[in-house]
Amino acid sequence: MDQKQLKKLIKKYQDGTANAAEKFIVEYWYETLDQQEPEASEIGFVPERSDLRTRIIAAAGYTVKRSSYRYRFLCGAVASIILLILSTVLYHQYFSVSQIDSLIKPIKTAYLNKGTISTSIAERKTVILNDGTKVILNANSSLTVGDYDRKREVNLYGEAFFDVKKDPSRPFTVHGGGLHIKVLGTSFNVKAYPDIHNTSVSVRTGKVQVDNNKKNLRTLMPDENIVYDRKSSDYKLTNAEYVLESSWLSDHVKLDQASFEELSQNFKNFYGFTLYTADEKLLIDRYNISFRQSKTMEAALEEIQLLTGKKISIKNKQEGKEIILY
Repeated sequence: MDQKQLKKLIKKYQDGTANAAEKFIVEYWYETLDQQEPEASEIGFVPERSDLRTRIIAAAGYTVKRSSYRYRFLCGAVASIILLILSTVLYHQYFSVSQIDSLIKPIKTAYLNKGTISTSIAERKTVILNDGTKVILNANSSLTVGDYDRKREVNLYGEAFFDVKKDPSRPFTVHGGGLHIKVLGTSFNVKAYPDIHNTSVSVRTGKVQVDNNKKNLRTLMPDENIVYDRKSSDYKLTNAEYVLESSWLSDHVKLDQASFEELSQNFKNFYGFTLYTADEKLLIDRYNISFRQSKTMEAALEEIQLLTGKKISIKNKQEGKEIILY
């Protein structure tokens, strides 16, 4: 770290924009200065010693007068501290095992500063954002990040589970499925597939504020769930514990009174084929069925045929894979 970088840190300290690690570095630097006796011409430059912030800002004015040997020593000490702090922060943000990590099966991890990450059929990814927030993407989903350093905002297409790092000064917002979900630090699930006209938000820990484009709908508490109808703008609230072990995170999806849209989307997530039907009764019926990685598509189709009493026609078109129930 050169003098220019050190002064930049001191400026951030003065402005009140320095983070905890940067504050520690600046304060350590000043305390190291205190171990050396200032030259006689510098004594009058040091203000009242009861105010650490004022002392540090004042000390920044005479750092150039230090000898080159002492300056190199201080810069080396500061650089060592920075390396230690960054190593510790990176470990806790990216490599420490959380309760969520221990409950779900290992999946591919990616790091995203800006841009879009997507998943395909039967694929999930853990996405690490640059503040340590973890986003676990379900199949056939994508996450887009813009200027994350300025605003902690992401756009979701599909389904994801969020484990957000707490930062009271910068709320975290998810835009997806006609909703804006704002939090400080919490964990929650958002399902916002375009082929399902409902968007759902389920909270595991913390508080989640849910808005549409017009108003605040609800501030959700742990184990609360909201289902928002994008067509009518109506919504309903339910209380249901969000259990990781029985959710899609564990490669197991259990549908309970699911719509045909939900049945089709989950089938597509696991096998890559979209279910279609022109039968009005099938479109309004509700379905109880489970999917897991170990279940073959043939076995799943047999269950669906038993549930619906219909025949199937499989079409592998150039524009997409379809299974027609008739």
